[in-house]
Amino acid sequence: MSSKIIGLRATTLTPFAYHSLAVQGGTATLPELISDNAVCFGLAAALGYVRAWGALPPKDYRRDLLAMPWRTSVLMADAPRLLPPLARRLNLEEEGGFPKKLRDVANKGNLKQFWTTQEVPPDAVFRGALFGFDPFAETGQDSLVIRVGLHRNGMVQLVRDETVEAVRLNAWTAMQFERVLSVQRFLIYPLQLTAPMRPTDAAEEVSQWH
Repeated sequence: MSSKIIGLRATTLTPFAYHSLAVQGGTATLPELISDNAVCFGLAAALGYVRAWGALPPKDYRRDLLAMPWRTSVLMADAPRLLPPLARRLNLEEEGGFPKKLRDVANKGNLKQFWTTQEVPPDAVFRGALFGFDPFAETGQDSLVIRVGLHRNGMVQLVRDETVEAVRLNAWTAMQFERVLSVQRFLIYPLQLTAPMRPTDAAEEVSQWH
């Protein structure tokens, strides 16, 4: 993988959420970032690196990331924001076809039919860097749209950003390649942020993720 550095600005076009934080009656996403792996896999899908499987393969982040000619930093928000809680419904009767006994139990636990999520709003801006591959040069496009979030329901526009001077890497991703990085902020297990570093230093580190 080359050491080429592309500064990124990501702008949300539609809301998105992940089951990141447990809150009363549901979950809330982490509004301050888009994870490096969300960007990697979203970009892979947009550029045709994803192929159909008859059944889900065993989860293996290292295997999948090695198939991509890029790595990314975590994208950090300029001004973290969340939308008000949004009610969701899982229709177990019609969609799941579960018997009444199971439905009665589910309504009292983690499979209850109604819950809430909190999403990142449109027009939220995140910044970071992409390493080793220039999708804009390769596609001839000034911007690319990727999907992130639960069920890929969020759309994010990526453009170049030459103003990015510092980035954070995800120490959890580094661990998949047997690299140990100092963690400044532990958010959740798959999101362990390093201290901000120069993009050139980040590029040197991720060049060893193989």
